[in-house]
Amino acid sequence: MRRRAPLAARLGGLIPYAVLLGAAAYLYANAGSFGAVARAGELGPDFWPRAVLGLLMLVCAGAIVRGLAFAPPVRDPDRFGDARPDAEETEGASEPPHRESEKHPYRLLAGIVLSAAYVAALAWLGFFLATFLYLALFMGLGRYRRAGVIAVTSLVGSLTFVFVFMKIVYVSLPLGVGPFQALSVAILAALGVR
Repeated sequence: MRRRAPLAARLGGLIPYAVLLGAAAYLYANAGSFGAVARAGELGPDFWPRAVLGLLMLVCAGAIVRGLAFAPPVRDPDRFGDARPDAEETEGASEPPHRESEKHPYRLLAGIVLSAAYVAALAWLGFFLATFLYLALFMGLGRYRRAGVIAVTSLVGSLTFVFVFMKIVYVSLPLGVGPFQALSVAILAALGVR
């Protein structure tokens, strides 16, 4: 018979979700108090914050229900033995044994620096080009090596972000300076964004 983790341990793991759920509910209730009112046929200033907060509350509630109702079984080391292969089993193997959790602090630091550089470069390069480069470099940093897939994903992702933010959400994005601004304006024209 499979044992379940004790209820106290499961509840302890659900505290962050409960706190986040409460904070999201509080912010959702207060998001309707904007001074501006929506014009007829347009979304009001409270729509997007409430949509995001509603999704956040849904995810947190789902995580809490899953944690209470479908807790993973506790692994019994005496019954199943050690999960790591013995040295004898791995001798002569063509691949090194899989490590459950590899830590890459330098890659993490590089990701933080890359994110900060992205924010700093937005005004100069413009949203489209900065986002394209950020996505491509971040995938490369994550050790993805298929250049064609990286290029297409970065291009489609950047164009999608520009379209959603400027055509649907009506957020003004930085266009960049000089030739970067000309590129941004050309892309906006191609997407039908004015």
